[in-house]
Amino acid sequence: MQLRSLILYSKSGKVRELTFRLGELNIITGSSRTGKSIVLDIVDFCLGRDDAPVSVGPITRTVEWVAVLLQLPDTRAFVARRLPAKGKKSISTAMLEFGSALQPLPYERLANNCDSDELRQQLGRRIGLGDVRSEPQPGSLQAPFAVHLGHAVPLCLQNQDEITTRSILFHRQGERDGGARLTSTLPYFLGAVGEDQAQQQHDLTAARRLLRRRQQDLKVAESADGDIDAHLHLLLAQARTAGLISPGEEFDSREALLDALREAVRFPPPATGEEPSHVERTVALQELRTQLRAQLSEISEQRQFLIRQEAEEDSYTQVVQRGISRLHALDLLPADTVPRAEDAECPLCGSHLSQPDRAVEDMHQTLNDLRGQLTSVQTVRPRREQTLRELADQADTAREELRGIEGALNSLAELEAGRTRFRAQAEEQAFLRGRIDAHLSRLPDTGDDYEGSLLQLRSAAAFAQAQVNDLEAELDTDAMQDRLDHALNYISTDMTDYAQELNLEHSARSIRLDVRKLTVLADSDDGIVPLLRIGSGENWVGYHLVAHLALHRYFTLHQRPVPRMLLLDQVTQPFYPSEVAKDSGNTDLIRSDADRNTVRGMFELMYRFTRDLAPKFQLIVSDHANLPDQWYQDCVRYNWRNGDALIPQTWIDEHTG
Repeated sequence: MQLRSLILYSKSGKVRELTFRLGELNIITGSSRTGKSIVLDIVDFCLGRDDAPVSVGPITRTVEWVAVLLQLPDTRAFVARRLPAKGKKSISTAMLEFGSALQPLPYERLANNCDSDELRQQLGRRIGLGDVRSEPQPGSLQAPFAVHLGHAVPLCLQNQDEITTRSILFHRQGERDGGARLTSTLPYFLGAVGEDQAQQQHDLTAARRLLRRRQQDLKVAESADGDIDAHLHLLLAQARTAGLISPGEEFDSREALLDALREAVRFPPPATGEEPSHVERTVALQELRTQLRAQLSEISEQRQFLIRQEAEEDSYTQVVQRGISRLHALDLLPADTVPRAEDAECPLCGSHLSQPDRAVEDMHQTLNDLRGQLTSVQTVRPRREQTLRELADQADTAREELRGIEGALNSLAELEAGRTRFRAQAEEQAFLRGRIDAHLSRLPDTGDDYEGSLLQLRSAAAFAQAQVNDLEAELDTDAMQDRLDHALNYISTDMTDYAQELNLEHSARSIRLDVRKLTVLADSDDGIVPLLRIGSGENWVGYHLVAHLALHRYFTLHQRPVPRMLLLDQVTQPFYPSEVAKDSGNTDLIRSDADRNTVRGMFELMYRFTRDLAPKFQLIVSDHANLPDQWYQDCVRYNWRNGDALIPQTWIDEHTG
């Protein structure tokens, strides 16, 4: 498969066709922003990619359809794809036509007649891709898949972001599953795995997967059979402890024990609900206890008041009694000693007084008052003592009632604790029932057919092993690895020659391709150096170039089902010191003679490469460089400078606004 032409169809029906020579080096040179890079993206899209890698710009404003005319081994193929509508990034429909003398179709005849999957399948069959399934690497989570053209295309394209990086080697390698699919399909494209061997590899992988399942089933069954009695007796002990099985019950066979455990699983859980009357009674007793405690507090306050009052009266009585004691001598005087006006004598000596003396009368009055007060106090005391006795009796009664309530509450609390323990036991039983049920469900059937089941599992595992052995013998994986090593050694020789010709760093010894890690490895005095550890953009571009040229030389000479073309974009971009120098394309503006020689050497290598394989291989390069050499100018198909570009200015003017 090679590219005869690339066609653009404007929204107004105009046609722009770029033609390319088959089996030669085709160069598109030009300034920046002229559309050189989009050529590779259009080819990628027309070969079955659903995502249209077209950035917003002149092409999205002016172009409706893109197409390619492909040269196949025995015919031509015209592939047209409508660009996605505004706001969409992908489209799966396509147009595909075959014909030995086919030319680009006019705008009026463009119409979808297939989808991208069918497009890849039909084109793949035309270049020799049969019904091949690829098996992912061992340990990969990727499912087996059918190999189609979409897996070969990444080997044929290198855009400007990919060719200057050291982290990836192939087109779309960094996308999701991109690297894994390349790793899985490269052995087939290199011829290490034939189409029949690919199917055998698929069958072997499926047989190994089945064998692992059979062996695992047998392992589980045998392990369960060996430990079944120990597990069952452990479950029996736990069931007895939890009260699910009677401690005195004995079992004379495994089947009897299993029946008992199954019955324990069906053991009905006891009711653990709390009666409403119990709650209500607890609340009522707690309220009554609160009332009694308040009553006791009030009685205590009353008793304290009366006791304080009694103490104060005792003190007062003592004072009054001392006063009475002092005046008690008046009781010795005659009763008529009260003085009179006509008879004023001293009651002690009897002498006549000029004025009557009333002191005695006053003392008698005081004495009588004190005796009256003392009598009043003594009269109140019996009533207070009676009140204190009554309060003491009330307090004793309340305390008795309170002790009874506390006892009732303690009884209820003990009952609740018992119910809590009962609930805990019920929960333990429920947990154990679930554990027993889960364990029993994992046990093999231990009925009459149990031994037969084990024999059947052993027979199935043995049969699966025999299938794997037969397929391994037919496939001969050692021979496959030998063929892969042969192909990689063949490619390594060419890679080393190309790298030394370009004077790349670490090229003095062997350069080889690592198909497992999808990178370039260089042997050096310090050990193996992967591309990721090689410095400078010039080396990265150089190793990308030599790897792809060596691969395609092998694909071409060994007639592998890979398109016979390679599209490269911006191979000289690391060498130009500025955008101005790059746009000019003049290699004299490159910084050093060594860089200029490297740029010239890369194009000379590509030129000789296509001539050596002519007419079997086509190389299309989009670049700023424009060497003055005649051989180079003969390879230039388009020079987009001074207003020339992929999209004609008339198209842009027509669709502006």
